[in-house]
Amino acid sequence: MNDDDLRALLRKADPSNGQKPLDDGRIRRIVAAAERDSLDGQSAPAPRRGRRLFAGVSIGAVATAAAGLVIAGLVATPAIQAPGPDETSATCAPVSVDSLREFDTAYEATATAIKGDNVTLQVTQIFAGSPSKTLTVPQPGDPSTAEGGGLFAVGKTYLVASADDYVSDCDSGLATDDLRQLYLEAFTTPTNGG
Repeated sequence: MNDDDLRALLRKADPSNGQKPLDDGRIRRIVAAAERDSLDGQSAPAPRRGRRLFAGVSIGAVATAAAGLVIAGLVATPAIQAPGPDETSATCAPVSVDSLREFDTAYEATATAIKGDNVTLQVTQIFAGSPSKTLTVPQPGDPSTAEGGGLFAVGKTYLVASADDYVSDCDSGLATDDLRQLYLEAFTTPTNGG
């Protein structure tokens, strides 16, 4: 931002921007009227009153310029941006019994193969729905990694929540005791998948 840009901003911020400036004759008439008003009293014209008028106008001009500088500073300062998710990060709400109950299919399975973007799962226990014994599903992203790796790894066992062939990457994960407990609370009658 150069000086011309700053002046343009100040002019834009000036509340009297759209008004014509007072000409010298009008300023003299205002000062004379102010002096006449003071003559209506008992004392001689008070030159201080005219100075007050000019002092008031000067203070107003300074205040307007200061407001313009503050506004210009705010405009020139980049806005502070709160951190937020970007394209490479995912955030998940913690898995809960309520969130799991939104899925019509839930099971425990071991990843047996990964080909391209698909993962083959061997189902060992069914919590909800009727998945087949062997499934091939798209590899979802792993929300716990910032690099965006896949959720499934060959040889590991997972608890999987899905609906309409969509595997939830937020409500699925490694088969830990804590996650299994949530699955047991959400789906009360698990059956063996095999």
